[in-house]
Amino acid sequence: MIETTTRRWTTVVTVISALIVVEAITFLLATLLHLGIPIPLGFSEPRIILAAIVEGLCALLLSLSAYAVFARKTWAWRVAIAAHAFAVAGVLLGITALALGRGPSTEANTIYHRVMLVVLVVVLAGLSTPGARAALGRSNQALQ
Repeated sequence: MIETTTRRWTTVVTVISALIVVEAITFLLATLLHLGIPIPLGFSEPRIILAAIVEGLCALLLSLSAYAVFARKTWAWRVAIAAHAFAVAGVLLGITALALGRGPSTEANTIYHRVMLVVLVVVLAGLSTPGARAALGRSNQALQ
């Protein structure tokens, strides 16, 4: 017997997709700010090259994840999970560095890290739902 599955685009996946795009854009903007490139957003950040590298990698991985989700690639779920796990680790690294006083800090940067951590964890939780897993090609497989 041949079993076929229909991959539906659920509301959860729509919300997750939009959040992934927003995450990628915010990490890109944070990268530019930490490289010292001015962006007319009403605030500035100190030049921190290591932060720019981590944020740039997060932006790249989240962009790849957004592409995979929108293009409905079979590997979309895996890359979305990996991108979010990496981004959570990067944000936690940033929070730790700020808490230990390693480099300059601004109130906006502290708020950004906290908000991004919450959003990344919410999206990870959404990716773990059966609906999202099925829609992104990961149904009937153990969460790894």
